[in-house]
Amino acid sequence: MARTLRSTTAAAVVLLAAVAFAPPASAAPLTDVPAGPCAGSPWMDRHRSPDERAAALLPQLTLDEKMQMMHTVSDATHSREVLAIDRLCVPALLMNNGPAGVGSGGPVQPSTTALPAPIGQAATFDPDAARRYGTVEGRDTWDTGRNLMEGPNVNIARVPLNGRTFEAFGEDPYLAGRIATGNIAGIQSQGVIANVKHYAANNQEINRNTVDELIDQRTLHEIYLPAFQAAVQDGHSGTVMCAKNLVNDVHACQNAPLLNDILKGSFGFDGFVLSDFNSCYSTVECANNGMDMELPSATFYGDALKTAVLNGQVSMATVDDHVRRILTVMFRFGLFDRAHPTAPIDARADGAIARQVEEEGTVLLKNNGNVLPLDPGRAHSLAVIGPGAGTAVTGGQGSPDVAPLYTVSPLSAIRARVGDRVTVNYAEGMPPVNLGPQPAVPSYALQNLTAAYYPNKTWTGTPVATRGEPWIDTDFHQVPPLPGLPVNNWSVRWAGNLVAPVTGDYTLNLISRGGATLYLDGAVLAKGSGSFPAGTASATVHLDAGVPRAIQVDYASQGTVELGWTAPAGADDPAIAQAVAAARASDVAVVFVGDMEAEGMDRATLALPGFQDALVSAVAAANPRTVVVLNTGAPVLMPWLDQVAGVLEAWYPGEEDGNAIAATLFGDVDPGGRLPITFPKSLADTPANTAAQYPGVNGTVHYTEGLQVGYRWYDAHNDTPLFPFGFGLSYTTFSMANLSVPSAPGSNGTVTVSLDVTNTGSRAGADVVQVYVSAPASAGEPPKQLKGFAKVSLAPGQTRHVTITLQDRAFSIWSTSAGKWTAVPGVHTVLVGDSSRNLPLKDTVTVP
Repeated sequence: MARTLRSTTAAAVVLLAAVAFAPPASAAPLTDVPAGPCAGSPWMDRHRSPDERAAALLPQLTLDEKMQMMHTVSDATHSREVLAIDRLCVPALLMNNGPAGVGSGGPVQPSTTALPAPIGQAATFDPDAARRYGTVEGRDTWDTGRNLMEGPNVNIARVPLNGRTFEAFGEDPYLAGRIATGNIAGIQSQGVIANVKHYAANNQEINRNTVDELIDQRTLHEIYLPAFQAAVQDGHSGTVMCAKNLVNDVHACQNAPLLNDILKGSFGFDGFVLSDFNSCYSTVECANNGMDMELPSATFYGDALKTAVLNGQVSMATVDDHVRRILTVMFRFGLFDRAHPTAPIDARADGAIARQVEEEGTVLLKNNGNVLPLDPGRAHSLAVIGPGAGTAVTGGQGSPDVAPLYTVSPLSAIRARVGDRVTVNYAEGMPPVNLGPQPAVPSYALQNLTAAYYPNKTWTGTPVATRGEPWIDTDFHQVPPLPGLPVNNWSVRWAGNLVAPVTGDYTLNLISRGGATLYLDGAVLAKGSGSFPAGTASATVHLDAGVPRAIQVDYASQGTVELGWTAPAGADDPAIAQAVAAARASDVAVVFVGDMEAEGMDRATLALPGFQDALVSAVAAANPRTVVVLNTGAPVLMPWLDQVAGVLEAWYPGEEDGNAIAATLFGDVDPGGRLPITFPKSLADTPANTAAQYPGVNGTVHYTEGLQVGYRWYDAHNDTPLFPFGFGLSYTTFSMANLSVPSAPGSNGTVTVSLDVTNTGSRAGADVVQVYVSAPASAGEPPKQLKGFAKVSLAPGQTRHVTITLQDRAFSIWSTSAGKWTAVPGVHTVLVGDSSRNLPLKDTVTVP
């Protein structure tokens, strides 16, 4: 629906700020000072400050105990744990993966709340939503017996092909910093330590362990570091994880300028730095240059570090600083003082928050003819089509893997929403896409397919469950465990008949993480490699149309497996014909399409994988009232955009996928999201569009686009993207007016911007007021940059007066010569509107 920007009057908007941790009422209660070896010990005196308690405890540790505090170990339950020191009452540090909920953090995968992908959290443009999201993460972490959550990820989306774009907060450092601050406040409100990552410039997965990223200091400070600065200064994150990559010729985890000079120096970070997995490469360099703790083992910080200390290569003062930081954070979060029993997760309460955040982050990109919201009184039949329709899309793969407590598919939620008032015609359209470029073998080609799940890794004895399944396609981190199936000791065997629709040569692709075996007619056809994030084993076979061939896939691991195929060229897919028939028989067609991003691998293209583009075009040709729901973690191309009536970007929605999208489709809620990342028209339009810029040449990446990242690039080159940063429609309309901007900053360098926002439509909805600043030409900055925003919920006809404070940083640049932020004198233009390309209100500020 189009928006208008007009005038009216007001009531104040209160913006929520993130706060540092104080033991909350909802956290586990404080215990009495324990008896035994620690009775009366000064470090157990809760009346002392964390610094004082750490200072009292540190001299009591032996050198071996200090080494123990500086690295994690693995056991049958956790892959990273700092062991307790019982004689001094030092509790264990137990960590889990993040940042889309509680990941495994080890061989055992608990079932926890599967939240929407963090990119969807950023799309809310709401730090309070991020705080609620973080509260669930912190509560689930604590309830599953852990006390450190590895998240949030605040790396900037420099390259939209990056496989981890979905688990961070988009392309703008100011937005990422505000969302991170809210998220950290939520996590740490539960007495759980947040771990902001990956410091710094972890912007691609290709060669992530070895790539050397050459970034000038101004770009580093203005684009890639501000979110980390906000996370530690405003969010008070207890820990920071250093990255795998090199920055300016030095690995990030042993990079003194990054860790000692900037993070612990100018940022004043008083927490501790832990490595990413296997990202330290030198004991002496890591220890002397700022890394406090090693994951996941003691390769460099065990005996090797002890030897370096005894040899004088690392001073005891350096070791003490590392250990002091770790202890101080543990005291600060009350880990010495609180009992820590596990507790059942409140699935109802946490699921409600997951649903709310997903609804608030869903972005309406197109709505021609007001096709949305759907009206059951007018649309008597509805086609529900596509790979994301019949199963919930819970998230991307890798560190954010979560085994959900439950899932709700769009198909089931839509049927429940409309009851018998609307006929729902379901068509598969295309099987799910896991990690390969092609979808799974479609259900029409798998006859009598059953899956038998065994309580061992040998496919022996009586299966716990045997059930029919449509595809050989599962991410076992993202499905609820079967009753009676051991969490870390099971296997599955799929068996049935493979029946080709047409005669020809088919390439079968077995994609697996953890290894798998494919049998055809009883003979081994392919064995999966089991690499991370997934390996592919392919074999080409000749299949005759309609002739059944016995197929079997065995899998015994805890990860990902999928059997896909590449059909003969020119073969028509029956699934598309079924989808077209469903669309023709319905008043409206809703097509769910998407991708699957993963840690450890970048996408090869911005195109949707498989034949989803062909599916959308065919459905749209059959029914002009077609709505596309995108389940993607990053921008994708939309060659069918002009053919469809509506588009919703739902990201990876989490366990409440179906309920959230049904509520949005039928207008029970207004789609509240705005794009935290630009959607380009082509890959060639993106800022890093040469091999030297990405993925690099000879292991080196040159950040020659400088400050022109994301929308800054498109603005500087006067290039119109497919959808701009900050864009999002609503089911209602809004106006903005009466902009007030002071002529000069206040004594503290800040500028307070105010305006009126009115809901001029007939439905309740939320708008995001976005404030951009354009610096004088002499500054050499991008044309404009986001420096403030506020989300405003309004009833029909309601007006609110919105006040947004721009900090002095909004009118400053990083001076390489001075080595600090410096105000830019002259006239700065303040632009206000509802996206980076729709800013009708403007005024100026003169900085002396």
